[in-house]
Amino acid sequence: MATIEIKTATAADRVALAEIYLIDRQQDFPWVTTPRLADFDHDTRGEFIQVAWIDGQRAGFCSLYRLANFIHLLFVAPEFRRQGVGESLLTEMRQYATEPLTLKCVMANEGALKFYARVGFHVVKADRDALPPNYTLRDTHTEQYVALNLQ
Repeated sequence: MATIEIKTATAADRVALAEIYLIDRQQDFPWVTTPRLADFDHDTRGEFIQVAWIDGQRAGFCSLYRLANFIHLLFVAPEFRRQGVGESLLTEMRQYATEPLTLKCVMANEGALKFYARVGFHVVKADRDALPPNYTLRDTHTEQYVALNLQ
């Protein structure tokens, strides 16, 4: 397995991350009718972003809305999937959270739901009226949270 390095995003990462975001949304998000490169900057404004690197390439990213301990975006480039990138990003984000992380996942995204269950997230709420319908998930791996384990 490749070595994954996690770094805080810089301005130099933005274009590459926007491309990952665009490609994934074009391939896997049919409810997003006109995804654009500019969506990344808009959708991550004010968020803390970590980037996963493999062999000098940006493999994926995760954005955290810190005030709510909410994972807003977690995207892995198609060529780096199933290599531990998403799990590594979540493990790193736990170091910045002050309570268990939450996130939303579209109900129809079975692959993502299986992934999140495997890495310790469980469904705490279902919103069938949302477009698209989604679940809210909460992290159960509290032993990995620095802030929670300082007491």
